[in-house]
Amino acid sequence: MSVLTKKAIKESFVKLLDKKSIDQITIRDITDDCGISRNTFYYHYADMPMLVEEIVTEQAEEIIRRYPSIDSLEQALRVGAEFMLENRRAAAHIFNSSHRYIYEQSLMKVCRHVVEIYVDIVLPKGVLTDDERRLMIDFYKCMIFGIIIDWCDNGMKENYAAEFSTLLAMRRKLLDRDLKI
Repeated sequence: MSVLTKKAIKESFVKLLDKKSIDQITIRDITDDCGISRNTFYYHYADMPMLVEEIVTEQAEEIIRRYPSIDSLEQALRVGAEFMLENRRAAAHIFNSSHRYIYEQSLMKVCRHVVEIYVDIVLPKGVLTDDERRLMIDFYKCMIFGIIIDWCDNGMKENYAAEFSTLLAMRRKLLDRDLKI
């Protein structure tokens, strides 16, 4: 019963979040929508941020489970963006609220995961020291995270993938040029 109640609370919250911003949703809205008492809500969640954090964390973990292999930085970016696009309106409402930090923490976790997988696939063990590997992962994690955050700040336009591919192509050209010098 407890698992079903938590599921009903989360589903009601996401449904409401798709219609209005998080700052406009009250505990009463959630409890009315799923037919429970306020005490039942507070039995499961101390407050709204705890509910938001659980939902976002579960979504991040689900995306991570779906991708045991990443073979390009473009795919890593798509996976990170997918985290925001799963429930686009709800994600935008959380992203543009005082609870944004929760989404950012989970997005950073997704970005780290996909970059670690990518680095493990494209660079065999022993090519980099552990410190170099960590630095490379941190660099690409932050790059992908920054691009996704900027994309979100600019309204999640559809052309992010093409722009990122162009950026990576330019990076390859610069690397080729630098290697010839």
